[in-house]
Order: sequence, then structure tokens, then C-alpha cells
Amino acid sequence: MSTGKKIKLLIADDEKNVSLILQKELARRNYDVSVANDGKSAVEFAQKVDYDVIVMDLTMPQMDGIQALKVIKQAEPSPEIIMLTGNATLETAIEAMKAGAYDYLTKPCKIEELDVLIRKACERRDLQKENLYMQTRLSRKESAPLLVTNNRKMKELLSFVEKTAATDSSALILGESGTGKELVAQSFHRFSARRAEAFIDINCGAIQETLLESEMFGYEKGAFTNADTSKPGLFELADHGTLFLDEIGELSPRLQVKLLRVLEARTFFRVGGVKQVKVDFRLVAATNKNLLEEVRENRFRQDLLYRINTVTVEIPPLRERVDDIALLVEHFTKKTGLQDPVTVSSEAMELLRLYSWPGNVRELKNVMERAMVLASKGGITANCLPAEVCNGEKRIRAVAKPAASGTASLADLEREQILATLDKVNWHRGRAAGLLGITPKTLYRKLRSYNIGKN
Repeated sequence: MSTGKKIKLLIADDEKNVSLILQKELARRNYDVSVANDGKSAVEFAQKVDYDVIVMDLTMPQMDGIQALKVIKQAEPSPEIIMLTGNATLETAIEAMKAGAYDYLTKPCKIEELDVLIRKACERRDLQKENLYMQTRLSRKESAPLLVTNNRKMKELLSFVEKTAATDSSALILGESGTGKELVAQSFHRFSARRAEAFIDINCGAIQETLLESEMFGYEKGAFTNADTSKPGLFELADHGTLFLDEIGELSPRLQVKLLRVLEARTFFRVGGVKQVKVDFRLVAATNKNLLEEVRENRFRQDLLYRINTVTVEIPPLRERVDDIALLVEHFTKKTGLQDPVTVSSEAMELLRLYSWPGNVRELKNVMERAMVLASKGGITANCLPAEVCNGEKRIRAVAKPAASGTASLADLEREQILATLDKVNWHRGRAAGLLGITPKTLYRKLRSYNIGKN
């Protein structure tokens, strides 16, 4: 049990004088004590508050201690319950223990004895909660591979991440699909004071809304069909750690509202639950969408955007950091586990460097996996690369080829290509950037450098 923790305790006893004495004495010992005067009230209290331990009388009106014990123990994780009885018999003790009681004491009991028993019960409850969370985490990916880069912009980005990771401010990572947004999110976690705790991630666009809600918030037993047990959600699993919401722009308006409430209050309810759960986590989100445009189109909440973009980083696409390609190729070929090193021919490497990589690092990784399957005697040649990579090289060389007169420079040809593409899409810069295989930001920079403006 963590030191300094104030144990949340419920006393359930129909003898008001007994419950008040216990409340007074245990409050002096730094317990957070509540009182219920019958079994039904004890159940209602336990459904609304996450108690660590309940000390409950065996004989009470409306619902006796055994009945209340059985109902309360259906929750997971449930509080530990110590039974009190003035008429202890072997039969009642066995019945209480079989129903899930931690232990029992006979009335009148010594406060010192009850104090020791409550603290031991709380230690067991802490272990129960940790085991439940660890079982859920085992099914989730928690490794944090390092980013591989030699690129100046990427190194500056990582330096900024390291400086801002010490805060608990929410972070937003922007970038095209496949650029490595999850690795940057893991870097935020690894450089933070929360590094020893869990890094929990989920792709908001990969799961349908109803399932995503139960994944994020967890659910109580019976909340929906097949909910046979209670399950903690991502917010609980990320408690004291980092929660990474990839493709946050895909969240439905309803879940955007619920997420905003969690970020503001740091409390929530499980699906089908009435018990408020408190959490402490650092949010890192990512998207390949323009969230300002999404706000203008009323597809993303402006107030939520302001909550998640306290710290913002934008990852450049792979075509803007060509100096990383050789390093990444070496990294991916070394991950094969083969004893003999895999070599890449100079021709194949040139093709890889000239390709525009619309799928970014993820596409490069897939291309290298395919190439290693086709490689003969550990050597990757141009024949091992897919057609789009080879054809991409021909397209780029055709653009770069000097005019017959020998007077046109590469810059002139690029300027002409940009103008032709803009005319083709009626000067829609977003569409032009897509056709040119560059980001809108890069296109705007080139327009300024070539002093191009719509006439």
C-alpha cells in the first residue's frame, strides 16, 4: 500500500452509537470515514464511492450483512469487507468468508485490533486492483522503441519534446500517416516524470464508437450484453501515466464532449456505472487532419482543441527528410534477426531516395520487409522493389531532366510544374499539394520562394 494514502472506509451498522464511536476513533487515525445504518444504504454508498474497506455488521434491517456483502462483491475491483457480529458462530463465519469477506470480528472489538485488520485488508485490495490493471495491460503494447533519425528538423523536434515532456501539459502531434506520431508520443512519455508508469495507446479511428467508449471509460458488469465482469478503461489504466489518443480527429461529437469533461474534471463514470472514478494522467493526442479546418466545419470542438494543443509538434514527412532514408533502411534490415547482414545495392538505394513516399516511414518499412523476402543471398537489388518505387524514380528524373535547349534549370522546371498543377485544380492549394506529393506548408514555402501568386 502506498505511504500517505488516506484509506476510504465505510462503517455499516444499525447501532448508531457503535457506528459513531467507530467513525470518531478511526477518523483520528487518518481514515476517510463514512457511515451507513443499514445494508441497503451500504450497497448504495458502495455503488457511488470507491471504498477501500467496508466494516459491516452482520445483522441489519432491510438487508443483512451477508446479502449486502454478496451484492457489493459483484463489482471489480470490489472493496474488502470485514464483518462485525455480536453473535459469532462457526456457521456464520464460514458463510461470510465463502461470500467474499476478508475477515470477521466479534463485538465489542478493540479499536487497535480493528485498525490493524483494516490496514491489512486495504493492502490486499491494492494488490487486487493492481493485478486487475496488470492483466488488462498485458494485452496492450507498452514497449517504447526509439526514433531513428539523422535529420536536423527531427533532432530539433526531439529536443523540443524532451524539454516540454517535464510538464503535464497536453500535447498534440501533427503529421501525415506513417510519419511516426506514436514514437514521438512515446518519447513524450519516456522523457517525463511518468516514465515508470503505463503508456496506454488507442487509435480512435480504428474502433466503432460504442466499443471505443467502453474501451476508454471501462464498464460495469451487466452494462451491456456479454459484459459478464467489470473492466477498467484506458483512463484508469493510464492513471499516473500517459494516455495516447491516435487519430483524435476521428472522435464522434458525443465522445469529444465526454473526453473534454474528463480533461477538465479528471473524473468520469464507467459505462453503466454510478461510481465516480478519479484519474491523473497526461494526454498526448495525434492526428493527420487539419483540426482548425475541422473546427470551422463543426466536426471538432474548439474548446477541446484548446485543451489538447498546449504543446504542439509537427512531424515532417519522409520526403522532406531524405537524409533519414539510408539510416532507416539499415535499421529495418538489421531487425530481421538474420546472422548474415542484408546489403542494399547502390541502384536500389538511389531508387529508395528518389521515391516520394506518400505512406512515409510505415511504407518504407513495408517495402523493406517485402524486399528482404525477395532478396537472394542477402542482397537487395532494384528487382526486389515494388513497381511504384521504380516508376517514381522515372517520374522524378523526367521532371529534373534539362530542356533540349539546355537553358532551363531544375528550379525553373519545378516552378513550371507547380504553376501547371495549380492551374489544373483552379488554384486550390490543398489539392495541388496532394498532386505534387508535398504538404500544403511546403507548397506555400515554394510559392513564396518563387514569388508565385494568383493573378
